Amino acid sequence: MSLYKDIMWNLPGFSKTAKDEKEEESMKRIFHLFPKRKRSLRSPPNKKHSPPPLSKLPIKKRTVYQYTTTTKTPQWIRRLKKDMNIADDPFLLAEKPLDLDDVDPDQNRLSIPFQSLKRNDFLTCDEGVILGDERVNNDGRIGVAACLVDQRNKQWKMVLKKWVRVSDSGKVLQSFLLSGAWSDVVEANGLRDGDNISLWSFRLNGFLFFALDFAGDSIDFLE
Repeated sequence: MSLYKDIMWNLPGFSKTAKDEKEEESMKRIFHLFPKRKRSLRSPPNKKHSPPPLSKLPIKKRTVYQYTTTTKTPQWIRRLKKDMNIADDPFLLAEKPLDLDDVDPDQNRLSIPFQSLKRNDFLTCDEGVILGDERVNNDGRIGVAACLVDQRNKQWKMVLKKWVRVSDSGKVLQSFLLSGAWSDVVEANGLRDGDNISLWSFRLNGFLFFALDFAGDSIDFLE
């Protein structure tokens, strides 16, 4: 049955003939011979399912790492804790061999690369903000006041700064720089290129202290 006839039958003045009605009845019988297909509720096989919302994804717990060290605290540092009435035990902060830049009086700083750190939780929140501010990195003007104690129990005023640079390969390298009276420490203790040192840290009345060990228990400078 054509679309043209359907339109014509609905117009005024036109009516179906006996032939048209017979043809319409024949088409109805043909359509009844084919059962209607039920619609499937399943998604098409090639349809991609949308990912679940983030709120339903499993949350992985963050791994908590504990700082451990087998290095024995030098005897002079244990004695220093008692003499200075230090509340908490001094802890090992970094170990490294000195290089030529570390003992150069013109540079007057000890470089402490981040990868040499045994711990990174020795700063207070305020100190972290000062050293983490990109506006004060590398300019040599602002740092955190500190004090360094050598194996003769002599105290030296120091300044802790942060140094950030980019290598030729594009890798970002970060270090702490301990400056202030560092050149005086090098001269007074006869430090040389290649000497292995360990830097310990503690606080006294909230003030940041470092203890410089380069001879361990092999030499007791106070005897």
